[in-house]
Amino acid sequence: MNTRINLYSGQFSEKEKVLLSNGEFTVTTFKYSNGIEAVTVKNSKGYVTILPFMGQMIWDMEFLGHNMVMKSIYDEPQICYDNYSESYGCFLMHCGLRAMGNPTPEDTHKPHGEIPVARYREAYIILGEDEKGKYISLGGIYSHKIAFEVDYDFVPECRLYEGASIIDMIISFTNNKDLPLEYFYLCHINYRPVDGSKLIYTADRKKIITHAEVPEGYPLEKETNAYIKKLQEDASLMDTIDSTSQFYAPEIVFTCTYDADENGDAHTMQLMPDGYSCYVCHKPDELPFGTRWIARTKDEDALGMVLPATSSHKGYIYCKSQGQERYLASGETMTYHISTGILSPEESERMKNKIQKVRGIIIWANQTI
Repeated sequence: MNTRINLYSGQFSEKEKVLLSNGEFTVTTFKYSNGIEAVTVKNSKGYVTILPFMGQMIWDMEFLGHNMVMKSIYDEPQICYDNYSESYGCFLMHCGLRAMGNPTPEDTHKPHGEIPVARYREAYIILGEDEKGKYISLGGIYSHKIAFEVDYDFVPECRLYEGASIIDMIISFTNNKDLPLEYFYLCHINYRPVDGSKLIYTADRKKIITHAEVPEGYPLEKETNAYIKKLQEDASLMDTIDSTSQFYAPEIVFTCTYDADENGDAHTMQLMPDGYSCYVCHKPDELPFGTRWIARTKDEDALGMVLPATSSHKGYIYCKSQGQERYLASGETMTYHISTGILSPEESERMKNKIQKVRGIIIWANQTI
């Protein structure tokens, strides 16, 4: 039987307080200096810090002695008055639902839609146990209502098991309106790149699309476009992370087509020189677009190895024109599953072999057709 503990803003103060202890788990609450509430869930391998009322963002995460959150100009989350870029330094944020991606001048939606910095009406801690073992999760409910147009509940859950260095994300949303809900979703996962690392993944390198989207007039436009041209000729150039020979200013975005293993899972890892790896697992049947986002500047250093999504990153009008929108019928619920975290050297070696096996089977199958 699960136990649920509701969270209220009045429970939080600038001084960190222990909310509960259970076996190897500890849950603490605190406020950042600007009043943004945060919850940290710890187990024997590390911790994850979540903003329960601001987008249910994961702001910080560390496992197996590795804090791999992107570098940004923000030491702590900031109050966002318009969109997420006013506080862009999180490890993970949810994007969508009524639109997603970078808006064109003709689009009317905010960058990545309304849910990245949505204010949640409910937030809670769950103590539970299932076939994988005991866990503590943090979840919440964001209700988006516009009269005569839309009424949905978005319910993310971040679950941490005993002895785990991986978090499980279970993302659900329900259409409460008597009309179909047109929706888009992307999970923005922002690791930090480490020079000398290898990107290993179950996507077909020959199918990777490198998007030439450097802002016109950007001071380093020439250098970035030159590197984009090289990537368009050979996408495998990105597979060894090297800041001296690569150029991701201000960013480069890719679209990857993933293959899955026998369980329907796709795998992506940044295998670091010390043998540990950053890792993402997602299901292409649920989220078929494997967006990759890399930004390496003086102030921002980020490796979005894979941002699992329902559609492209190019904004509502483009996605709609390509038929990438999805619809959820009245009363129905959609659920997505993503896992991410840090693998030990032993786990990394096993995962590398698994990925190579998946890719080997795919290549062999293609050759025999």
